[in-house]
Amino acid sequence: MTGATRGFGRVAAEGVLDGSPEAHLVLLARGTAGAELASDLSRKGYSVTSIPTDLLALGSVRDAADEVAARLDSGELPRLRKLVGNAGALFTNDMTQSRDGLEATFAVNVLANHVLIRRLQNRFEAASRIVITVSDAHFGDFRHNKGMMPGPSWTNPTELARIDAFLRLFESPP
Repeated sequence: MTGATRGFGRVAAEGVLDGSPEAHLVLLARGTAGAELASDLSRKGYSVTSIPTDLLALGSVRDAADEVAARLDSGELPRLRKLVGNAGALFTNDMTQSRDGLEATFAVNVLANHVLIRRLQNRFEAASRIVITVSDAHFGDFRHNKGMMPGPSWTNPTELARIDAFLRLFESPP
């Protein structure tokens, strides 16, 4: 699970564990937040593992997925039955870059989940569930993001992944 260290994700993590006491929750989180949550939940009797992951760096996401896969292959972790991608970002400009030079909101909300799922796709049980709950950036209305992001329109994803994408997309022709 990503995004489990606070807010809705924290409630969801505890809900998963309360609803399935036999579950083993794997937390992918930045810095020490995942380890702190894993320690807290373990003290409550839950089975939890934390793997440091920075969703703004696709190399970190690949490394985390590979570590999960290695632990699954060694039997340290049970086969995957669910994946919750709850970490989301909403940068109010399109100039914030990921470590890979991509537009940061797109990198976290779309690409990090894609890399994680693709790297682990052969490790899921047949009846697995994948749930992605990221930011409301895609709505583009005042209720969801206070009007700080433009409304949705179709654009090739390779264009959206670049910094300053909005400037190039919404500039008036010369």
